[in-house]
Amino acid sequence: MKLLFFVLFALPILAKETLLVSILPQKYFIDQIAKDRFEVVALIPKGASPATYSLKPSQLLQIKKAKLYFTIGVPFERAWKDRILGTNPKLRLIDSTKYIRLYPIGEHEHHKDHVKELLDPHVWLAPNLVEQIARVLLEELVRLDPAHQKEYFDNYKAFIAKIAQIDTKIFSMVLHSHTKAFLISHPSLGYFARSYGLKQLPIEAGGKEPKMARLIHLIQKAKELGIRVIFIEPQFPQKSAQFLAKKLGAKVTLIDPLAQDWEQNILRIARAITGG
Repeated sequence: MKLLFFVLFALPILAKETLLVSILPQKYFIDQIAKDRFEVVALIPKGASPATYSLKPSQLLQIKKAKLYFTIGVPFERAWKDRILGTNPKLRLIDSTKYIRLYPIGEHEHHKDHVKELLDPHVWLAPNLVEQIARVLLEELVRLDPAHQKEYFDNYKAFIAKIAQIDTKIFSMVLHSHTKAFLISHPSLGYFARSYGLKQLPIEAGGKEPKMARLIHLIQKAKELGIRVIFIEPQFPQKSAQFLAKKLGAKVTLIDPLAQDWEQNILRIARAITGG
């Protein structure tokens, strides 16, 4: 008995395979399908901006041992792609948005010559698009670990059902609300707005803080649309939003599009817009 215990104790513990994602909501999505079968590492930590975050030397070890990297189109990926692949040439990059039609970000849809640079990466904030992201995740998890494909399929179906419930709940909120538009410091809710027939009015202009002429335009437009909520994000300047709030008598609401608890976060955003 003691010998058996020694043999079992001496057996090496199999380490989990490492999967990389860019942002924390992606980790939430993979955890819904794979549960705890993989070590999922978000390269951009809580509170950091995907537009400015720099890869830390301590993250290179995680990159070296990773099998897959699920990208989602944020600026960090373009800036650090060569360094990441240089660290791990065998790493497979998987485009999580391959089944999604991407649109230009903010109010720049008329700049057709620059569509490639201005494509909006915030697909994870629209429930109907998360279903397409989940499909990509399922495909790759089954390809990587076919022995557990039934488990992944079952978890995927449960996750899709949860997304459908969330989508229906948000649609009901919008349907019964008089509010159909909102101001936001950075245009991160474009796909969300498009999915529910809402109007997103971004405060920034071309990724920069707005000048007074634009602020005056926003005040006029917001009054026309009856806007009563202004979203600010921890990763972006808030001075202009506070100025507009005073002029409009609007409520300023802090949101974090990169929060890991995607379900609660997306419902909180919907309630803030609709008053539901």
